Amino acid sequence: MYTLFWEKGSGSIAVQAMLEEMGVSYDRSYVDMEAGEHQKDRYLRKNPTGLVPALKLPDLHIIGESAAIVLHLGEQCSDAQLVPRSDDNERPDFLYWLLFMATTGYTTFGRLGHPERYTQDRTALEAVRLAAEDDVTRFFDVLEGGIKGEPYFLSSGFTALDIYLTMLAGWHPDRSALFQRNPKIAALCTAVESRAAYKKVIADHAE
Repeated sequence: MYTLFWEKGSGSIAVQAMLEEMGVSYDRSYVDMEAGEHQKDRYLRKNPTGLVPALKLPDLHIIGESAAIVLHLGEQCSDAQLVPRSDDNERPDFLYWLLFMATTGYTTFGRLGHPERYTQDRTALEAVRLAAEDDVTRFFDVLEGGIKGEPYFLSSGFTALDIYLTMLAGWHPDRSALFQRNPKIAALCTAVESRAAYKKVIADHAE
């Protein structure tokens, strides 16, 4: 049994979608970040970074960072083929794009949604936010150019990359504009959002 420590609209979307696609048993433990639960000792003893998501594995080990969790899950359940095997010729591309999404995507959306975390100058908040808007556009432009499959990211078909990208696109403040500018991303997200696993996760987060 896995336990997912989650919050609505967070990177736990990708992790839960992975668990659903794998068909494994899991339960969820909500972390109310608005109430500061992620900074309390009870949670910090589980995940010292204080970030969400985190996942307790069946052996009771707890790991954090959404990309690390996604990669670990995919390797533990290779039958689902959500993560290319180490000898797969698409493995390097998979790792490259997953880490690009996790590092560049996360921080860019962080600046867009919470500019106060990136400057101590209160008068600079709007400038930080506007710069993040431009960076979000460039970020998705790069991903649009990196898509090799149809409709999925890799030519081999559906993988965790598609889950992760769909989650990030869901954070965009204007999805209509995003999809109009990036038709490959639009097709990819439409395909992922039609899957039963992703539908369930989004419904859970909407409750």
